[in-house]
Amino acid sequence: MNVFQLVLKQMRQRSLSTWLTILSILLGVMLAIAILILQREGGNLFSQTDFGYDIIIGPPKGSALELTLNTVYGLEKSQGVIPYSLYEDMSRKSRPPQGHADFRRMVKIAVPIMVGDSYKGRRIVGTSPEFFGFNDDGQEVTGQKFEYRLGKSFQFAEGRAFAPRKFEAVVGSELASKLGMKLYDNKLSEKQNQAEARAFQATHGFPGPNQTPDIHKPVWHVVGILKPTHTASDRVLYVPFISLYAIAEHEEGMLVQLFMRNNIDPTRVPPEKVDQTLIDLGIDPKTIPDSAKKQFKQAYEQKKAAATRPTPAASPAPGGELLQDAKTVAPTPAPPPTPVASAGGDDDEPVFTFDKDGNIVPDLPQAAWELSAILVRSRGPVQEGQIEYIFKNIDNRAIAVNPAGTMREFFQTFLAGTAVVLLLIACLVTIVAAVSIMTTIYNSVSARRREIAILRALGATRRRILLMICLEAGTVGLFGGVAGFVCGHFLAAAGSVYLNQTLGEGINWFSVGWEEFAYLGAVVVIAIFAGLVPALKAYRVSVATNLVAE
Repeated sequence: MNVFQLVLKQMRQRSLSTWLTILSILLGVMLAIAILILQREGGNLFSQTDFGYDIIIGPPKGSALELTLNTVYGLEKSQGVIPYSLYEDMSRKSRPPQGHADFRRMVKIAVPIMVGDSYKGRRIVGTSPEFFGFNDDGQEVTGQKFEYRLGKSFQFAEGRAFAPRKFEAVVGSELASKLGMKLYDNKLSEKQNQAEARAFQATHGFPGPNQTPDIHKPVWHVVGILKPTHTASDRVLYVPFISLYAIAEHEEGMLVQLFMRNNIDPTRVPPEKVDQTLIDLGIDPKTIPDSAKKQFKQAYEQKKAAATRPTPAASPAPGGELLQDAKTVAPTPAPPPTPVASAGGDDDEPVFTFDKDGNIVPDLPQAAWELSAILVRSRGPVQEGQIEYIFKNIDNRAIAVNPAGTMREFFQTFLAGTAVVLLLIACLVTIVAAVSIMTTIYNSVSARRREIAILRALGATRRRILLMICLEAGTVGLFGGVAGFVCGHFLAAAGSVYLNQTLGEGINWFSVGWEEFAYLGAVVVIAIFAGLVPALKAYRVSVATNLVAE
């Protein structure tokens, strides 16, 4: 019988203590391996440099991290708005009008982003067909397409891109699967299409559990379903950003924010001066429906009435979420609208019309349009630096953020240090497991002195006994380490599922790095060294004394 067979036999004879020792090693290795994977792949996730865009243009009062989390991962809230005219400047292909910046030599692609509404708790994002690589005529872009990752643009599993001025929608793959959404079927009634999730109505914001959802009247038809991208886009509903201007609450909110952006308190504008104020802001009052103007009258009267009461008047709503409810300015409660599939907004008076081609024409003047962000692909590192300089030192309408740099800084600041602490804890658990190996085998040697003496009498050398004990310790360490290695990857898989649910992106938990093999080897070496103490005890066992001891 060779040494290894003897070792396995001894382990089977003490199966309970052996399995408990292997379990303690497994737990330590599992934790360490999972942390190593999360540290490595989490760094790749958050510090990725393969974004298809290198700049995010966002509201000037928000932070770079909040802007990136909100725009890229769908987390946090939008911290404000930027004027639509800025997107016009950045996407313009011809010479700009006098007084407007010329970004043609700096910007390769610019795509608008709007956030604020939801559908069954999922985010609705307003954008343009160019986001999917199509122009406004529905033709595929022949030159440079927008890319969500370098070399990767959106592909359709079914359907097509939405038209820029229709109530149409494109759905991410994961969201379509979970909600059972399908392409709109003209053969079915509108009611049947909504019942089968082929069409939907947007909910204003993200209402809490005890809040009554405020459902907008327009109905969007699902015309496209995307192929999986393994990004947050898989969990988003995309609609034309212009369709969001055709909602009364959005129109009212953007008018309020236009006033505030020009340092005008909406609650201090008398009703008879609303039209003149709009003219001063470059807006034809005739294009604004009375339902939208009514909010300023209500806010003014409420402010005036509050001045006669001891309680302070409500402050105007700060610039924040793009599609913020205008009722924060005139907070008189109103019953939630009845969902109907018809043109118009949430009030009796429609806030848009259709042209002869069936395209949406919002009543809201273009001068009052606003966006949450703009995704920009610059023409190179130099041009990227120029854009960042412009919005840092010259143009105060927005800020320019590099998403890769922002997320890399976030990971290094908030996550990398935590991962190191957790790894140290895992190493301590492994050391405790090594002590357990030493204690278990030491007690085993004490109980096996007669067996060891018999082996010596049969011709086994001291060196062979020493090797056998150390091999037993190493085998226990190897079994526990390999089991922990496998379980660590499954634990990382669970972490990947969690990240996918929260961020819309998971990690490559199946990948193996050199540091994992190095850690596994270190565990086996530590286990062998832990076996040295009981091995030396066995080395010194007296043959004569222990043969006659029992």
